[in-house]
Amino acid sequence: MADAQVKLVKTVNFGKGLADLPASVHFSLYNTLGVASIFRSSGSIYQIGTGTGIYGSEVSLSQNFSGSILWEVTASNGNIVFASDEVEIDSRVTRHFTVGKWKIDKSTKEMIFYQEDNTTEMGRFDLADDKGTASTDQVFIRTRK
Repeated sequence: MADAQVKLVKTVNFGKGLADLPASVHFSLYNTLGVASIFRSSGSIYQIGTGTGIYGSEVSLSQNFSGSILWEVTASNGNIVFASDEVEIDSRVTRHFTVGKWKIDKSTKEMIFYQEDNTTEMGRFDLADDKGTASTDQVFIRTRK
């Protein structure tokens, strides 16, 4: 598994003046070079509560992603309002690796890590002894697949 996905819930507070407009809310994801990996998505955006103007969406990202989320909402008068936030994956990945289950597969001589839900696979590692021979006994080397 070369590039596991991490699910994040991101939210934005546009305020009560821009409440009840979930169909007018979009987000884009930009990496640190300014390249959009998702552009103007409107899928799965919801308002938190009634009349709050606070919107959210679950986003699936590569565990290697680093960048920003740019939110936009089009007001009833046609004005567009933007808000941005950093997308921090590192702490989420660390959390999954430390709280999710892991198992050693003796047949493939791999260690498999799971996210906190204990179902979604995060990564696989080849296991080897101190001589570099694949092993699940006396493991000294773990190499990301």
